Amino acid sequence: MEQSLAEMFNLPQDSVAANFEEVTHQTESAIQAVLSGQHWVDLPPASASERRIQHEMARQANLVSQSFGKEPNRRVRIFRE
Repeated sequence: MEQSLAEMFNLPQDSVAANFEEVTHQTESAIQAVLSGQHWVDLPPASASERRIQHEMARQANLVSQSFGKEPNRRVRIFRE
């Protein structure tokens, strides 16, 4: 997936890997906060491909996620049902 993103946006592979790592780290932190009792967590604005990753990670943690806002400030909120 990283290679596809790098090719699509003509980015160096290292840049895509670092961004992917940051997105997953932020999402993991948000998931842990919700699982620890926080009502919801809003993640920073992200691209559509990054939001897909965030939604998938929330689903795997048995949480709910929703995108809101308008581009380029569209973001994901993670919460419990």
